[in-house]
Amino acid sequence: MRIENIILNILRVLPKSFLRLIAGPPVIIDGNELDINIQIAEKLSEKEMKKQRITTHDYREAARQFDLAGLPRVRGIGIEDVKIQGPSEELKARIYFPKKISDENGAILFFHQGGFVLMSHLTDDYFCSLLADVCNAKVISLDYRLCPENEFPAPIEDCLFLWDYVQKNSSTLGIDPHKVALAGDSAGGMISSTMSIVLRDRKEIQPLAICIAYPWVTPSMKDQPSIESCANTFPMSRETMEFFNKNVFPDGKNLDHPWANPLNKNDLSNLPPTIIATAGFDPIRDQGQYFAKKLIEAENEVKHLFFSNLSHSFLILGRISKKANEASIKLAYELSKYFE
Repeated sequence: MRIENIILNILRVLPKSFLRLIAGPPVIIDGNELDINIQIAEKLSEKEMKKQRITTHDYREAARQFDLAGLPRVRGIGIEDVKIQGPSEELKARIYFPKKISDENGAILFFHQGGFVLMSHLTDDYFCSLLADVCNAKVISLDYRLCPENEFPAPIEDCLFLWDYVQKNSSTLGIDPHKVALAGDSAGGMISSTMSIVLRDRKEIQPLAICIAYPWVTPSMKDQPSIESCANTFPMSRETMEFFNKNVFPDGKNLDHPWANPLNKNDLSNLPPTIIATAGFDPIRDQGQYFAKKLIEAENEVKHLFFSNLSHSFLILGRISKKANEASIKLAYELSKYFE
């Protein structure tokens, strides 16, 4: 185990009184108090976070540091790394197998965070294994095409292709085609939300449910107070959001694309049951909460979980924070109810 992981593991179990000495005074924004372990992680990363980043490469290199923050996969969960011929090129994916494998397993299609610019299908490795274990489902995490090398909405086109691929090959994959859920965090939340609308309009087999964490559901930054109050939060800031917009929607191109704005969809009725998690220390907290409210107003079944002491990207901060891991487990168990 790397020395950094040992340090992170120790920080998770130290007494709160000792952690407070390291962390300093509590961080409070909008009445929410940040989890002390995440506060320490933020403090330890201050030097790294202050480095000037200009290019996409700079940001991708920085994002790789988060590989240390996640917990190892759940024991007993098998994996298989595969390649699928996508709409324009071969795509990588990782399949997670539950401990009890059968031809009647449901499936969860998982779409990773990273603003359509960073990270990969392995970023949420621990959470995908947790979903496979708790939901007793096969989880497929897709390495969709990224921007700016590919023009939006290429990432979502890839994810819709995965849905169609699973439906067409369900018997070969050993998946019940009527028990396929969608899940994702941040940009993956936009993907899952948009897909649920597109699939509703197709009037074919519908997702069993969707589970989204701190979802990015519009690139607009208007009328969202959390963008200002959480402008400098860890690990995502307003600066990071502006970087994503610049690379995904260069010169404003496709900024108003309906697939980029599920929050602004006029008709949000008749969508799958939705589990949506928002975090107190997240610039896009408000848009996630607005989306949950609009889904409820459209008479959908919605479970909105608000983790006031957590930050954006908490699904990959389990090695840093017990609270982050508890939230991840809570989300997995909420989704598991639809697989019973």
